[in-house]
Amino acid sequence: MTPSSEILFGRLTSGARIRHLQAYVSVAELGSVKRAADAIGLSQPAVTSLIADLEQLLECVLFQRHARGMWMTGIAKELLPFVRRALASLERGAEFVAFRHVSANSIVRIGAIHGAICGLLVRALPPFALARPEVMIEVQEANVPRIGSLILKREIDLMLCREPAVEPEGWGFSELMPDRLVVVAGTQHPLVARRSLGFADLFDETWLLLHPATHARRMFDQLTEHHGLCPKYRKIDALSTPLVLAQLQSEPLLVLAPYSVFRQLIELGQLAQLDVIDIPPFKPLGVLSPADGEMSEAALDLKEFLYRYVNQHP
Repeated sequence: MTPSSEILFGRLTSGARIRHLQAYVSVAELGSVKRAADAIGLSQPAVTSLIADLEQLLECVLFQRHARGMWMTGIAKELLPFVRRALASLERGAEFVAFRHVSANSIVRIGAIHGAICGLLVRALPPFALARPEVMIEVQEANVPRIGSLILKREIDLMLCREPAVEPEGWGFSELMPDRLVVVAGTQHPLVARRSLGFADLFDETWLLLHPATHARRMFDQLTEHHGLCPKYRKIDALSTPLVLAQLQSEPLLVLAPYSVFRQLIELGQLAQLDVIDIPPFKPLGVLSPADGEMSEAALDLKEFLYRYVNQHP
């Protein structure tokens, strides 16, 4: 009979140790019991025994043994990301405990979409760190689909994002700073010198596209549909600012994006904003947070600091 997930989880919690997971990941990554044993400081027989224990607990074969090493089975390949995440979480927990052992200071865990990092945190965190050097700030970049997961698992204390369609239970959204959509290009693009462009004037241009899950991408799709346009695309799907910068500087391409994402690069003169007059309004950036009584003092201080900062540095 195939064991249920409850049975397998019970076996792991009662019979498996962290060493079992380390041995499994090391063998999977290195393809050899010998190399895995050297990497985690155990003997080869110990690693072999740990793998055998784990296979017995899970009632499945994780590795195929052969003369040249160990090959993962299909189930082992699919299981590997879960085990890596579990070990990474334990490592982060150990870092937190070590930090608290030597200091009574606090940690604030921030989740932030790309625009909030580029448009606000890169400017606001350095002065906050100077003012509150005893607070450790941990920032996780989160795309729209990941926001709910981070909040549900309570892996963050604050989320900097745009207002969600549905607020998570116990959390509230408050607007922090305005934002807008802009058409961005390399400084040598022929359209940089043009004034009062309409979106329809950009029909013949080639575009870089942001990820489909972003608000900006949805707005771009709505605009092209509204104007009846079928624009040309550069088929690179990435939300990497250095990658987008390199593309825009090397080719006459355009991208429709939040101003917050490229603010610093525009102000530094590395990219240019086109004068497009008919782009609709865009959602502001804000803070999604639990009730003040459920936030740590450090998290509440950081939230208040961010509001003061954007008032002083729009």
